[in-house]
Amino acid sequence: MRQTHTTLVAMTLALVLAGPGAALAADAEIGPFKISNAHAPATAEGAKDAPGFFTVTNTGSAPDTLVGGSFADANRVAIVSGAGKATRDIPGGLVIKPGETITLSPSGPHIMFVGLIGSLEPGLTAQSILHFEKAGTGVVEFTVEGGAPKAAKRHKH
Repeated sequence: MRQTHTTLVAMTLALVLAGPGAALAADAEIGPFKISNAHAPATAEGAKDAPGFFTVTNTGSAPDTLVGGSFADANRVAIVSGAGKATRDIPGGLVIKPGETITLSPSGPHIMFVGLIGSLEPGLTAQSILHFEKAGTGVVEFTVEGGAPKAAKRHKH
């Protein structure tokens, strides 16, 4: 009973601290992979690409490769590494060894929603389908975080 009460208090506190209207993404499992903390930054209107970040753990006994996925509001999902103009595709995808946990982050490997159709709105969630070479596909819900950056103004010369 005490543990249930503590859990409910912790969940309530997390919701209060997240603010009104904040959406929380659920953890996901795709075969032996446990995916948590899936999030993406809000984007300005007209943005063409957006990164996606999460932590993935391979609880299985064999390596597998995250090879891509799909996203309803983008043309494709790419597996990339690096930041800014130094971002590049990871050829063949991201290999995750048995027992390994990888945190996909802005400066390391992450996914990229390429060819956005619309913007990612703060406080909402967005669903993506991720595809592993052996484990197959599964839905991952991303929390859209932060305020959307302002679209760049164009000056006439």
